[in-house]
Amino acid sequence: MFSKRLFYVLAASLWILIATGPCRAEAEKVDKTEKGESALSGEVSLSALSAYIWRGQELSRHSLVLQPSFTLNYGGISADLWGNWDSDPHGEGGERWNETDVSLFYGGKYRLLNYEIGYMSYNAVGGEDSQEVSLKLGIDVPLSPSLTVYREVMHDLYWYFLLTLSQSFPVSERLSIDLSASAGYLVSTDSEEYPEVGEDGGVTGGKFNNFHDGTLTVGFPYKILDNVYVTPALSYTFPLCGDARREMKYFSMTGRDSNFLYGGAIVTYSF
Repeated sequence: MFSKRLFYVLAASLWILIATGPCRAEAEKVDKTEKGESALSGEVSLSALSAYIWRGQELSRHSLVLQPSFTLNYGGISADLWGNWDSDPHGEGGERWNETDVSLFYGGKYRLLNYEIGYMSYNAVGGEDSQEVSLKLGIDVPLSPSLTVYREVMHDLYWYFLLTLSQSFPVSERLSIDLSASAGYLVSTDSEEYPEVGEDGGVTGGKFNNFHDGTLTVGFPYKILDNVYVTPALSYTFPLCGDARREMKYFSMTGRDSNFLYGGAIVTYSF
């Protein structure tokens, strides 16, 4: 059942992406070839969203979340500082500023293949901190398919595999349409952090090991200035199988939700 659902989601996404038009580079990114591979560049952004959903987990509810980000790039190295502010927090601790993440990446390309290795430190207020390493492989062809493997290395030691397809289409000199689809597979190594949930809604004592969450996103980047974009966006996250539906409900703030529709706007300044 879950494999058919995943197939239909990806097939539909592929059809939409191919039918809409030719591929285009992401509008909000700086053209690094014009600056040179070793040039220093960066980006400052602020996202205002109706929900904070991360890998199928509901981390906010009925509130405004603000997510500022600051990124510096030099050559193939990228460093990022990211945070989350919740207007009405429901999580542990009840702090409005409840997460600060630091990431470091190194990437490059060989012919059509692009790659990126990364390290992420997730620092949550009132919750457990976490650290991950990642490896991303992509192909520079239409739909920009990529597969990223994440490994938690601090205490949970889970694996998370993320397949992503994306495409951007010009509408005018200032406006474009960005479409993306992703599917995640979660391999838990801890029956408490990511448990298997039974039909009765209770944990079975087993560990989750199955397809997990899918996300469809549409964005409309609009160029205000040469280096300033505002992007209204809408996302839909849903379970990819029955195991995932029960697990996502189990971790949701009501214990009943496994599908999430959310959106907002992102303002980005590149330099």
